[in-house]
Amino acid sequence: MDKERRRRYEQYRASVAGPVENTLLDEFGDGELDRAEFLRRATMFGLSASVIGAALEALGHAPLAFAGTERGTAGGRLRVGCIPPPAHGLDPHTYADTGSLVTGNIAGEMLNRTTSTGTLVPELATSWKSNAAATVWTYELRKGVKFQTGQEMTADDVVATFKRLVDPNSGSQALSAYKGVLSPAGVQKVDKDTVAFHLDAPTGGFPFLTSSTTYQAIILPANYQLGTFEKTPQATGAFKLTSYTPGVGATYQPFEGWWGGKPALDGVDLKYFSDDAAVVSALLGNQIDLINEVHVATGRALFNNPNVQIFSAHGATHRLVPMLTDAPPFNDFRVRQAVALSLDRVAIRKRLFNDLADLGNDTPFAPVFPSGVKLPQRHKDIRKARQLMAAAGKSRGFSVDLTTYKAFELPLLAQIIQRSVKEIGIRMNLKILTSTAYYAGSQLGPPKGWGTTPWLNTPINITDWGGRAIPNVYLTASLKSKGVWNASHYSNKRFDSLANSYIGSVSLKDQRKFARQIELLLQHDTPAIYPYFYFQLGGGAKRVRGYHADPQGLVYLSHTSLA
Repeated sequence: MDKERRRRYEQYRASVAGPVENTLLDEFGDGELDRAEFLRRATMFGLSASVIGAALEALGHAPLAFAGTERGTAGGRLRVGCIPPPAHGLDPHTYADTGSLVTGNIAGEMLNRTTSTGTLVPELATSWKSNAAATVWTYELRKGVKFQTGQEMTADDVVATFKRLVDPNSGSQALSAYKGVLSPAGVQKVDKDTVAFHLDAPTGGFPFLTSSTTYQAIILPANYQLGTFEKTPQATGAFKLTSYTPGVGATYQPFEGWWGGKPALDGVDLKYFSDDAAVVSALLGNQIDLINEVHVATGRALFNNPNVQIFSAHGATHRLVPMLTDAPPFNDFRVRQAVALSLDRVAIRKRLFNDLADLGNDTPFAPVFPSGVKLPQRHKDIRKARQLMAAAGKSRGFSVDLTTYKAFELPLLAQIIQRSVKEIGIRMNLKILTSTAYYAGSQLGPPKGWGTTPWLNTPINITDWGGRAIPNVYLTASLKSKGVWNASHYSNKRFDSLANSYIGSVSLKDQRKFARQIELLLQHDTPAIYPYFYFQLGGGAKRVRGYHADPQGLVYLSHTSLA
């Protein structure tokens, strides 16, 4: 590093960086973070590219490399296949399923975006910074952004969007990320181009919660009217939604006023498929060009096919198998442990993913999360499982329904679990619904009860969970007492306290301390089984250029083109 650049770097540390930034740089210098994790956390805390590059060079690392995006020729319409959303409308704050998030996010944008490598990049915000306690985060907005209605985007629009997202009375599914973190009063306009978020509790990873990992957080005009998203183009993205037919598909046209310039594609045609075999056949038959989510178990014909390219992102996407902790037969932790010990996870990974997955250990800390700790891996142990069943007074077993829906490898996993628990006397009946039926009904979440939707109210089920860049949403939404997506109805005050401490920690060292306690507690209580964390895979025709798999299954097409 030359003397002038080092001088600027040291000046930044002395007079610009606060305690949060300096803690991060100290951890990197002390070797507690590797290069990849430093880059991820540096973008989370809003460090500029020049500061990140200077830190890398100062500590003897190779400089930042900026990879170009492979582009094809301009023109052509991209045909995309995915599962359909439920029958209700497309208001972004209500999204809780893959079909909805894909449909909305082709047109919409967030304040920032999580990349396939887990770093954050600016989108509708250009920078963000926290106070020393990570309780106030201030965002500078991109100037000159237009909505597809022609309105200019300002802080008023961002404030209105986030007040709806965090309103407990709005039906917002984004409360999965924001409940206990941000309240309506905490969303504040500083000036026309600046918004401050005053949090309910310290949250070191808050910028990830405003990114594409919270897929409901599409910025909309302040005068947005509920029920109009699918009727009137009014997001900010490169493509505007011009038609939508439930169960059939959607059409998008380029937005000429997009702040990022002119997209390469002439438009996008989204087609819905309720069956994996049908969408795979459509790609092989040249009826579509891209599938956002491919699974080894149901899409084997795509792998090693010379006409297909596979897109991959290593993340925390998983299947959750929650068991109701507040009602028989799973209200005894020994029964839940027994179910978990009946599974041969290595065999499951091999069969369903051909090893393109990480083993799950019944906590939400996927191996990609550096804050997690390595507890002994839970393996199949029928002898111990039977002992636990006997201790719980269930030596004769019982009958129970397992509910899931027909998509991806979910029915196959259901069959594997059914056969596995038979060895410990559990007679499991499978109820395989359509995705529309599985996510149907009210999904209000606590404190208004659990709604009527099957995925939050069945004794045991299998739900697909998209990847997140940090585990916060998994901890708060699915495991904290009265979490809005707590399908196991798990309630443990010690867990709640540990989760709050983990989320409020700024340093990786502190996060690991609390993560270890959380993981030990969850393995004991076993409110849910995490059998695996699989690689997010997509499939496309060879002519698709500039597309990258998203760890959560989003389809981001602003820089995609066709050869």
